[in-house]
Amino acid sequence: MLLIDRIAHRMRAPAAVVLAVPIALVALHAGAGAEIVAKAAGIPKGANGIGGFINGAKALVTPALVMVAAIAPLALIAGGLVLLFGGRRGMQIIGTSLGVLLLLGSVTALVA
Repeated sequence: MLLIDRIAHRMRAPAAVVLAVPIALVALHAGAGAEIVAKAAGIPKGANGIGGFINGAKALVTPALVMVAAIAPLALIAGGLVLLFGGRRGMQIIGTSLGVLLLLGSVTALVA
């Protein structure tokens, strides 16, 4: 490996940080996205502390649970097909789809 290649390889991470920090600062400065999500979730502007967190969690977790419940059967079928054709990742696909569904269901039960 040439010296130039070694230097270029070592400079990739710092260069990524130098590029990512200004982008993150601009995104934080233009934080209107959080207000849009809070408005769509129905979180009152006067909600402070744990009350606002619970209202937001209820409003955001329920649609996510519906979406995951709609996709889970497709993931189960895809995982079964991967297993059928000898793939090693089929059980991971099946386990992930069921795990995410159970996780979101438990979050909904805990928050409600």
